[in-house]
Amino acid sequence: MLFSRLKGEQIVNWSLIFSVLLCAAIIALGGALSQFEVIPLPEDGFVYEWQLAEPTAWGQLTAWLGFAMHQVLIWGTIAYAQNRYSKRDYGTALRPVNLWAIGINFVFVVLHYLQTMFFYDGIAQDLPSWTAQFAVALMLIVVLGMENQRRGLFFGRKIGFRKAFTDGLRKYHGFFFSFAVIYTFWFHPMIPTWGHLIGFIHVVLVMTQGSLMFLRVHLNKRWMFLLEILVLPHAFQVALNQGNDIWPMFFFGFAAIFLITQMHGLGLKRWVRQAFYGSFLLLTLYVYLVMREPYQVNEVIRIPLIEYIVLFAMYGIYLGAAMVVSRFRALTSAEARGG
Repeated sequence: MLFSRLKGEQIVNWSLIFSVLLCAAIIALGGALSQFEVIPLPEDGFVYEWQLAEPTAWGQLTAWLGFAMHQVLIWGTIAYAQNRYSKRDYGTALRPVNLWAIGINFVFVVLHYLQTMFFYDGIAQDLPSWTAQFAVALMLIVVLGMENQRRGLFFGRKIGFRKAFTDGLRKYHGFFFSFAVIYTFWFHPMIPTWGHLIGFIHVVLVMTQGSLMFLRVHLNKRWMFLLEILVLPHAFQVALNQGNDIWPMFFFGFAAIFLITQMHGLGLKRWVRQAFYGSFLLLTLYVYLVMREPYQVNEVIRIPLIEYIVLFAMYGIYLGAAMVVSRFRALTSAEARGG
C-alpha cells in the first residue's frame, strides 16, 4: 500500500504545511464570521470573549457532538495501539492505527472549520476560559515529569521520582494529552486572531504527535521541544490581544522554563546555553527597569513556580495513594493468612 511506505518524519513535515494552510483558510473565513454578533468585550479576563451574544441550540449541539465524537474515536486508537504494540515495536513506517488517527483528526479539523462557519460557537459557550488554559498547562506539567529521566528538571539535574510514577505518566499520558488538546481545539471557534492562529497550529501539531504513537519520530527530542515551546508565542500573543499588560508574565515565565528545564534536553553547547542565559537577563533588566517597575519582576517566576509546585503536588498525591494501597494490601494479606 502507498500509505504503508510513509514515514513518521514525512507526516511531521506535512503537518507543518497543513497547519499553515489551515491558518490561511481561517483568515479567509474572517469575512463570513462578521455576520455573527459576539458578546461585548468583557472586563473580566477570565470571560471568553469569542462567543455569541445569543447562543443557538445548533451551535452548542454541533460543538459538543464534534468534541465528544472526536475524543472517543481518538481514545479508541490509543487503546488499540497500547494493546497491540509495546516499547519494542517502535518503528519508522506508519501502521494502520497511525493512519486511522491521522484520518480522524483531519476529518474533525475540517468539521470544526465548517461548524465555525455555520454556527460560530465552540464549547466555550458553556464553560469558563480557565478550563482550557488549565488543560494545556497540566499537559505541559506532565511533560516535565515524563522527561525528568532524560533531561532533568532543574538545569539538567534529575529528580528522584519513583520509576512507577514516571512509568504511569508515560502509560496514560496519551489519553490525557488527547483530551487536553481536543478539548482546547473545540473550545475555541476558528477565529483569525494571531493568538488563535498560533494556538491552532499548536493543537494540530500536538494531534499529529498523538497520531504518531509507537513510531520513532514520536520520541524525537527536537520535535517534542517544538511542541512544548510553541506555548510561549501563543500565550504571549493572547496576552497582547487581551490588552491587560500581563504579557511579561507569560513571555518571561515560559522562557524561564525553557532555561531551567527544556533547554537541557537539546544537547546544546555550553556557549549557546550561556548566550540564552545572558539574553534572558539583559531583556529582563530592560523590561523591569525601563518599561515596568522593578517590584513587578516577580512576574518572571510566577508560571515556573506554579508548574513545578503542581508537578511535585502530583508526585505527593501519587506517594500518598501508593502508601494507602500498600497498607491496604498488607492488611488484606494479613487477614488472609489469619483466616
